Amino acid sequence: MTGEPGPGVRDFRLMVAPEPFDPAAVEPSHQEVSRREPARQEPPSSESLSSESSHRERPAATPAARATVVQFAALLSEPDIARLKAAYGLRLDKFIPNLAYLERLDTATADRVRADFLVRAVIPFPQASKLSPTIPATGPLDLTMVLFEDSDSVAVTASLTALGARDMATADDRESGGRLRLHLTLDDPSRVAQAAAIDDVIWIEPEPEFTLMDAGSARVLQSGDPSSGPVWIHNLHGEEQVIGMIDQGGVDLDHCFFADNPPNKPGPDHRKVVRAFNEGVVGRHFMQMAGIIAGDQLGFSGNHPNRGGAWAAKLVTRSLGDLKREKINTGFAVFSLETLLNASRKEGASIHNLSWGIGKVAAYDVLAQDADKFSFEHEDQLLVAAGQNREQGTENLPPGIAFNTLCVAATKAFPDHMSRGNGVDGPTPDGRRKPDLMAVGCGITTAAIPTPSPKGPFCDVEVIACGCSAATANTSAAAALVRQYFQRGFYPAGEPRKDKVIKQPSGALIKAVLLNSTVRMTDHPGYPNDITGWGIIQLDRTLFFKDTSRRGLIVKDVPKSAGLRMGETRTSQFFVNGDTEPLKITLVWVNRPPSEQNLPHPRVDAIRFEVEDSQGNFYMGNDLDGINGVSRKLATAPASPPDAINNVQMVIVNQPTPGTWRIRLRQSGHQEKQRYALVVSGDVAVDEL
Repeated sequence: MTGEPGPGVRDFRLMVAPEPFDPAAVEPSHQEVSRREPARQEPPSSESLSSESSHRERPAATPAARATVVQFAALLSEPDIARLKAAYGLRLDKFIPNLAYLERLDTATADRVRADFLVRAVIPFPQASKLSPTIPATGPLDLTMVLFEDSDSVAVTASLTALGARDMATADDRESGGRLRLHLTLDDPSRVAQAAAIDDVIWIEPEPEFTLMDAGSARVLQSGDPSSGPVWIHNLHGEEQVIGMIDQGGVDLDHCFFADNPPNKPGPDHRKVVRAFNEGVVGRHFMQMAGIIAGDQLGFSGNHPNRGGAWAAKLVTRSLGDLKREKINTGFAVFSLETLLNASRKEGASIHNLSWGIGKVAAYDVLAQDADKFSFEHEDQLLVAAGQNREQGTENLPPGIAFNTLCVAATKAFPDHMSRGNGVDGPTPDGRRKPDLMAVGCGITTAAIPTPSPKGPFCDVEVIACGCSAATANTSAAAALVRQYFQRGFYPAGEPRKDKVIKQPSGALIKAVLLNSTVRMTDHPGYPNDITGWGIIQLDRTLFFKDTSRRGLIVKDVPKSAGLRMGETRTSQFFVNGDTEPLKITLVWVNRPPSEQNLPHPRVDAIRFEVEDSQGNFYMGNDLDGINGVSRKLATAPASPPDAINNVQMVIVNQPTPGTWRIRLRQSGHQEKQRYALVVSGDVAVDEL
């Protein structure tokens, strides 16, 4: 964006993010149209609106409809949005900084929209904005293309065939709320620009490449001690929990960790596997991760020394191959990550283990977008993904670098668990902190497949390589125990009560509890940092049990229906009993997935996070003294928050002053309501926030 607004002119660039282009500068002829000041359209009357539904579905695009950017001069109110949808058929669902949306409009509608008093500019969608900066300069190129929802994929495929595209396959997830995508190969890189010129195309990026991120560890994540499992002691082992797994292959139901009595077939009544989408397909890495999460010996339940962290949980299994383009020519379907996650969700899964990453560079891509969209649309779901292993690359990859995904790196085994065992340094290209946290990923013994494969029941185990995959599996198991804690009614009294059951704790709440439970690592300076994130999980630092805990727990789980509105300030208060226990406050919010044109520069929907103590001092989210790892005490609250890019924020005070404390949140990212979760742990009076 160039230039400054003239005197008395409101700055349309208000607050949001760097722009990929300035719509008013892209096509001067359109800017001149606005300068000639045609008669501006006033809002249609209520009578004219009553004949059209503000939520109607737009019909399929006509040949004259073009990809068009509509930019507004100010933030839209909810009545503005309703009027614009009704008057012009705008969807307003593909946001582009700043204050702009990608639409499909014919010439007549574009002219009408341009004349609206709220509109700053209307231009054809710039072709260059359809291309990912990570597309290689040399071919052949394996590519993913995202199309408009109303596109004719057959017609687009014919156009691409004329450009020399081959090995094409369509991934159509529109019926489940997903996107229409094409997978293809272009031998000639010079044809990419011509492919982008097809009006149905929204985005083109390289096809992803997948990398696997290769008992006592479960107890370490509960207490920091492999001999103490305080969560297990309170009969929280993962019962009634279902964890979705997408990994290489599947599990062998003849292994004692996953077997059931005859007929031993996956299904709702099976002891371990609710659904196997690729029944009969087995993978070593899959078996290892499944064993760490939920392995439990048939006939010896809860007693095998190498059982999983949530050994009573069940699994939904899916082969990672269902995401890979290598299947295009095999006759099998290729799906998006969002579709696979939705399928597992419908089978009962609420936590999803992704012990892998994709790509060669740490670019936010359509797979990361899928992860964020799924989390945003399904409040009770949590995605746990692996950070990169240092021997496999130097950057953390999607889906771990998505906003709403919990990214995990590996610590060494006890007693060296306060040191990193594997993982690479952050941050993400846009500056966000990843990995989020650490879990034990080294020295783990779990399910194994002997060679040659047995023809009947077996119970082999092996010590696996140190890696972020195993740490991710351990974290998914811990997440299942946290979810069960709330579903069993342990909160707030620290003992199970039927009248306190939280049937569907949100993914944001589970993520916030895991992050609140973290302990600073000892082998790297600074806290938090881009090496170990917020540290290693230790659940007894946050989960409150009446008979053993010194620290109280307060949570606030806010759904989107009750979320923060644009410009709203919301205040909560709680009471600190004494200064002998550190106070830790964690805020997690679920970020909207960016549209395709924002993928190279994804933005956070910021929430200002401010805490005031009983003496009138202030602490800001993520404003920490890195040496001491505690929040800075301020006499006055600053005008701007110190961290406006991370959707995980903390305030940590080692010796909090007793009395009433206040938390203030202010949403400034988007006109949609913002859901969030707050977790407070320390010597606090357990009460509602």
